[in-house]
Amino acid sequence: MEILTAQAGRGRRRTRLVPFPVVLFVVVAVSLSARQARAQSATGEYQVKAAYLLNFARFVEWPANALPPSSPIVIGVVGDNPFGDALEEVLRGKFANGHPIQLRHIRWDEMQLTTCQIVFISNSDEAHLTQILRFLAGTSTLTVSDIDRFSLRGGIIEFRTVGNRVRFDINRNPASAARLIISSQLLGVARAVHEVSTTP
Repeated sequence: MEILTAQAGRGRRRTRLVPFPVVLFVVVAVSLSARQARAQSATGEYQVKAAYLLNFARFVEWPANALPPSSPIVIGVVGDNPFGDALEEVLRGKFANGHPIQLRHIRWDEMQLTTCQIVFISNSDEAHLTQILRFLAGTSTLTVSDIDRFSLRGGIIEFRTVGNRVRFDINRNPASAARLIISSQLLGVARAVHEVSTTP
């Protein structure tokens, strides 16, 4: 479609109007591109967190009755899965100190929770956080989450985003209560190490 517009000193100029469906397509495409960029950013963040979970399995020591020789280290994801396929891909075929690693997706109120060596609690289950931590009290379970102030609310390792980097805080008190030994290497790279006694 074309229209004619008057322009002082230059006569008439042809101006092409872009059809509305094309304009709509461009707007939708830009919107989708922005969403995809945010999704890719989130995916990258959780790829880093997945790699951290693997390293937590390698730099934490469980008591023998909680992790017998050659038995698997079970990592449970509670609630919605923010990792997508990233965690499964990172853990596939991996071992930690001679232990094969298994991945499970679990509801917050399932008994299987207590059979996991590591439990990642998704933000989607923050409403159940107190109940989950109480349920795991007395077990040798490494609790991990990116819920705000998790390490100050009874959790052991809390993911933190500082600038564009994924970091983590550790609370040694609940780790000691769970009879877990966190290596000095892991403590050394933590953003902060707390010793806060919190009863969930």
